[in-house]
Amino acid sequence: MKRIIWIVLLLVGLGANLTAAIIISPSSSPIYVGQQMSARVTCVYGISCTMHWGDGSVTIFDSDYNIYSTPAPHTYKSPGTFTLHFHRNAMTGCPQDEYVRVAVLENRSITMSTTKPGVGQPITFTAVNFQTPTNITWDMGDGKTYAHQKNIITHTYLRAGNYTVRAFDWNGNTATTPVTLALALTRSIFYSPALPRVDQPVDIRAISFGSDTIDWNFGDGTPLQTYSAAVAHRYQNPGIFTISAKEHGMDLAPITQAITILAENRSLVLSANEIMKNEPLTVTAVNFRSPPVHWNFGDGTIVSGPTTMIHTYKLPGRYTIRARDEDGASTKRITTIVQVLGISDQVNLEIAEISLDNGKYYKVVSKNSKDIKAKLTMKMRGTGIVSGYWIVDNQPFQFFNETVYQGQIKTIFTPQIPGLPVFDPGMHTVTIQLTRPEIEAAVFPTLRYFVLPYENIITTLTPRDGAVIKEDEITKFSWEEALGGSYYQIAFANTLFPLFRDDANLNWLDCPGRLLFTPDIETWKAIERNKSSFWKVRALDSNKNVIAASGVQEMKIIIPGAQIGIKKITDLDGRGIAIGNSFTATKTEQLLIHGTLTYPGEAEYLILRVYANGSMIDQLLFRDVKKDEEMSFETSVANLEKESRVVFQVLKSSSPSVIIGHTELNLKKE
Repeated sequence: MKRIIWIVLLLVGLGANLTAAIIISPSSSPIYVGQQMSARVTCVYGISCTMHWGDGSVTIFDSDYNIYSTPAPHTYKSPGTFTLHFHRNAMTGCPQDEYVRVAVLENRSITMSTTKPGVGQPITFTAVNFQTPTNITWDMGDGKTYAHQKNIITHTYLRAGNYTVRAFDWNGNTATTPVTLALALTRSIFYSPALPRVDQPVDIRAISFGSDTIDWNFGDGTPLQTYSAAVAHRYQNPGIFTISAKEHGMDLAPITQAITILAENRSLVLSANEIMKNEPLTVTAVNFRSPPVHWNFGDGTIVSGPTTMIHTYKLPGRYTIRARDEDGASTKRITTIVQVLGISDQVNLEIAEISLDNGKYYKVVSKNSKDIKAKLTMKMRGTGIVSGYWIVDNQPFQFFNETVYQGQIKTIFTPQIPGLPVFDPGMHTVTIQLTRPEIEAAVFPTLRYFVLPYENIITTLTPRDGAVIKEDEITKFSWEEALGGSYYQIAFANTLFPLFRDDANLNWLDCPGRLLFTPDIETWKAIERNKSSFWKVRALDSNKNVIAASGVQEMKIIIPGAQIGIKKITDLDGRGIAIGNSFTATKTEQLLIHGTLTYPGEAEYLILRVYANGSMIDQLLFRDVKKDEEMSFETSVANLEKESRVVFQVLKSSSPSVIIGHTELNLKKE
């Protein structure tokens, strides 16, 4: 029965015009070198067949079935595109020859342990995805061959040049196509850090040199020296220098490398330039590179310690403090001078001024307020005792007796107990009289503060006191709610005293928004331009009785014209600092602000003033200003406070000068 069925199938096959095909496996993914593959062919009919693999390999086989697979898988040892040729050695009902093309990819490779190979440097090579990883023949390209080794090998090249590493797979058979890696060993000079400074150790290496004994010339005038391939050198001056190196005793051209040495940035910062004997002095070594620091305080005290030290001098005198970095390994001495003073009666007044605690000569406070003081700020020539007394409402109020030091800023406040009189509503005056030193005839101005008839005071929010406002930007005035306040009114004045004295002829404007007031055009135009003007807000209860008021707030409305642009902010080494929307935050202690100034007209000159937290820190002059000309400027700003407000103001050269440009920058110390 079985024999009859076989004969029927055979007869059907012989009578049909069938199509044969070569099917390879795997078929859905790339075929790689060394990967086993097989071929399957249909329509064979038990005849002898030959498979030509396209790489010189041939497989001859027989089969009794009409679907035939090669008896053993095939492996390609080299990448490329190969044509499989299937040939039937006798005629059948199928075509005699079939062909198919196969792409074989390389996934073997050689990796190297360093991206910057050098002469004399051991380099580790790894053969990846090799078929016989324990039996590889390595040809290093410099005449050295390692036969039948593992897939990881270490080799050292003794000369600079271009080399091709060849690794033979298949049990190290050098008749097969090798996997290759090209490398170039060129002579070069490497140094670190990338931006060294004066007296900073610079590590310099000769890369890929043919000898480990190198003739070095550092380009700064120091004698030529013969050292190893890795050296350290300190440059004592800033500038651009050329390092030169060549193998000692070898007839080779020297290799050169330019190096830029930045200026010295180490310094000593004192808590005070003048101190009294037995007064602690804090000294900080700024930008020192490698603590501890070798300290010499000039009075015989020599110690090693941290970058911040506290020292006390026992005797008056002028002392030079010296500090050396890296615990004295740095030969450069960073120095500063401190003046140590003793008590003396020879004191003279150099600078003195008085103000209220808000920094002004006037202030408004509520009845029974504790928020009011007067202060005397002075600087003396000499060290000794200063005496005097405060005068309040034309009567002696409080005596003081204070020690002041040469060159030091001294501040003396009125005491808290008893504090300045705040019981009687109305105007009060404060001044001061010095009694020692007697030779000084100092006349001080009179300060004034106004006590409201109630204990409630309104805190204003916007604009801030002393604000500069552009004419075309009508500002909104706002404040905090007062206890019991049902209605609010605001008044403006072009001089201080009508608001300060609460004159009866003041025009009080109702505030429909209660805690917010936006002036109409008429009110806004009535406020003078380019001069100090003032405003004040008060609260009324439901019976329209005044129950609270704010202090007198100052502002200045300007007619803008000049445009100030902040283009970028960097540190002193030129590294950029991102400008924030509300705050620019950075750890850098000194900033360099780069900006532009543009004026829509011509001017003989414009003045740009820069203020930091109310103090002017820079003033820039622009001459012969052309219309719409963009003029660049740079200014340095200290960033030592937790938060700082930097103000830029442009003044036009008329008499008196007027502000024609204004912008602000807020800094935050991280």
